Amino acid sequence: MSMPSYGQRSDPRAAPDCPRHPGVRSVDYCKRCNRPMCVDCAIPTEVRSICVDCTSSKKRWMGSASRAVAAGAPVVTYAMMAICVLMYLVTSVSPSLKASLSLLPATLMTHPWTVLTGAFLHGGITHILFNMLSLYWVGRAIEPAMGRWRFLALYLVSALGGSAFIIAWCLIQPSEIFVSTVGASGAVFGLFGAVFVLQRLGGSDTTVILTLLGINLVYGFMVSGISWQGHIGGAIAGVAATWVLARMARPRAGVTQAQQNRRETVVALGMIVGMVVLNALAFRLLVEVYGA
Repeated sequence: MSMPSYGQRSDPRAAPDCPRHPGVRSVDYCKRCNRPMCVDCAIPTEVRSICVDCTSSKKRWMGSASRAVAAGAPVVTYAMMAICVLMYLVTSVSPSLKASLSLLPATLMTHPWTVLTGAFLHGGITHILFNMLSLYWVGRAIEPAMGRWRFLALYLVSALGGSAFIIAWCLIQPSEIFVSTVGASGAVFGLFGAVFVLQRLGGSDTTVILTLLGINLVYGFMVSGISWQGHIGGAIAGVAATWVLARMARPRAGVTQAQQNRRETVVALGMIVGMVVLNALAFRLLVEVYGA
């Protein structure tokens, strides 16, 4: 057997395959997650190399400007806006349809879908205008960074979180059982919460987003007819969902990118189902306390 030259493995077959490129031999191990990596996946640093996955973890999870541009237009944001506008136009000419899609805790037994559909309805032109502007500003900023399917999961979880808090609040204020709620505010507040988490992970100053959240929450308390319960529930759900998605996005030793994507998908779907179950449990408790 010939003597290996400097920097060459004595037995190339001993090198494991790159988890991102099955069938391609690795040349080194990532110094952060210790996963093997091939030449295409190795990113040189001052000392050794890190894999391409770790360059986007933790502080860089929000993504760079080039990544945001490559991701293209915020399709999910525009789709949610289009659905809200379409539903506003349709329900404007069909009040009966609006009544059957609005969240009314007293009718959840026969209209369970309203825990989600209520988030796509609005009570007036001013209501939908402010919500759509907020959704546009925030969604356009974080959807390219998070990725479309993560952003969609975040939006749905936040909307359902707002509904769950509205239902749960009826346990404290029974008169709210007969109050109808509509609006995308819960989902939008969830996006505000996501901005806070992403800024914390990125090491950015969170003063502005916390101030914005505080002002909007106080406004909801001071002005009648605003569902501050939905705002709080959406914000809490958005913070929790973003934190979970960020944790799942971190590379793990021995886990390929395809496996990690599947796990993230399962977790995202699990969070959506979990929020549906939470709404059901809140309503069940409401029925147990006050009757059907």
